[in-house]
Amino acid sequence: MGRPTYAKLKLTSNISPKELEWGEQKIEVKQYLSIQDKLKMITEILGLAADDNRFYNIGRLKVFKTLKMLEYYTNLSITEKQKEDPVKLYDELIVSNFFSEIENLIPDNEINEINDILYDTVEQVYKYQNSAYGIMEAVSTDYKTLDFDIERLKNNLETKEGIEFLNTVLTKAG
Repeated sequence: MGRPTYAKLKLTSNISPKELEWGEQKIEVKQYLSIQDKLKMITEILGLAADDNRFYNIGRLKVFKTLKMLEYYTNLSITEKQKEDPVKLYDELIVSNFFSEIENLIPDNEINEINDILYDTVEQVYKYQNSAYGIMEAVSTDYKTLDFDIERLKNNLETKEGIEFLNTVLTKAG
């Protein structure tokens, strides 16, 4: 007997979405998201939740994870205007228990996989940022910014207003 082949398995995915009835609305809730879509969603969450210093506020992670899960796992339409205030939108989804109902229809293994990837990625980012390589990268970035600021300062000092401003600052500084 020969080795079984993958092609002969004829694997199919037959995962139908579940449906949530909310008022007069019927919302489809996917039961599985491809790994490609999960990774895309997580990348978007991380991009939205990070501040300028690549710090991930856990509250912001939760807000954007909730909103992105709603976007990726349901067919619910949310306008750009509604998305302008993500914290308000999040609060409405949580207080109304709407998101809780959606989350109850998403399989636990899906939610666990997303949480694992998301929070493991945040942990890895912090480990990198605190590693020798991460610190060197941060210092390098700071020097590039410093070079730019010194060049701008030099250009400003070449003007009469720039020299007067510097004189005023130095006088006040003592």
